[in-house]
Amino acid sequence: MANLFTIPVLPPRMPAPERKYPISPRENFLRALRHEKPMWMPNNTFAMQFVVPPAYKDAPDFMIKDDSYDWFGTLYKYEEAQSGPTPMGNVFEEIGEWREKFIFPDLSKVDWKMGLDKFVRDPDKVQMGHLGNGTFERLHMSEGFENALCDILLEPDDCRDFFQALDRYKIEAVKYMFDVWKPDMFGNYDDWSNARAPFFSTETFENTLLDSAVELSEAVRSKGCHYMIHCCGFMEAWLPYIVNDLKADLLEIQSINDIRMILDKYGSKTTPIYPPDPYIMYNPETTPEQARAYARSIVDNYGAHTCEGSGAVCKLIGSRPDIYYAFEDELFNYSLEVYKNL
Repeated sequence: MANLFTIPVLPPRMPAPERKYPISPRENFLRALRHEKPMWMPNNTFAMQFVVPPAYKDAPDFMIKDDSYDWFGTLYKYEEAQSGPTPMGNVFEEIGEWREKFIFPDLSKVDWKMGLDKFVRDPDKVQMGHLGNGTFERLHMSEGFENALCDILLEPDDCRDFFQALDRYKIEAVKYMFDVWKPDMFGNYDDWSNARAPFFSTETFENTLLDSAVELSEAVRSKGCHYMIHCCGFMEAWLPYIVNDLKADLLEIQSINDIRMILDKYGSKTTPIYPPDPYIMYNPETTPEQARAYARSIVDNYGAHTCEGSGAVCKLIGSRPDIYYAFEDELFNYSLEVYKNL
């Protein structure tokens, strides 16, 4: 019988190891964001710090194990099975109602300095401002997923207006967040695909989501900030837009996509994050020696020496300390050796 084990939705965050680095993890990660050669394969788990102002209620509080609302009126039901909240699609029933029922907060009245006195900025990490839920995500969070898929196909004009209003709200949020919290990078999170294919055609994307998404990316870059796009699922259809139109410096994607192809075709323009295989990292039968061998294989296959640009960034996962730290140690030391003459 196959060995059964659980892959946690929100694994515990483990502390970074203590070591002396030739340059700071921050500077090494910034090289990757600039598509230069880093000194070792960056691990954004330890090289990136989230900046989420407490007053910014674009999303529910993931730390509260109870039902909650965001500032648009979306109800989230806490689900114990996934250790997190699920949006209920309760704001409007069809896209034509959004102008009356979807209420934008007045960002000029938000206390953006709330929590700033308690925020400890890590000088060894890149700070990333989290922009919350993406525009397509916000559509299906507001009216339910089936309605959203129908509306983006049948009511593209209303959807485009809704997405434009959302992205312009995010542009305003970027201004306030940057002025007060000074992040190095902003991350925009939106899922446009499932595990097999896009949710909609590239033509639909161009007619609804693209133009205002470009406005948002330009607003981020006008602040001198780097830009990350998160897109779950099989998202290769969106790569030309993400790289050439949105000019994303960093891609947070899943390994069901062809990371090798992305490095070969777009490696000089963008940097993908490679997430290790959870069926290796969480398997109770994985040994530290196997974890080290797996780390070496990631460097060999996706390292900066294999392509133009910086190669992949690795996102460390795991809940077993012996596997977690064996993998991390090998990733650092092996890539440092491989990259030394780049």
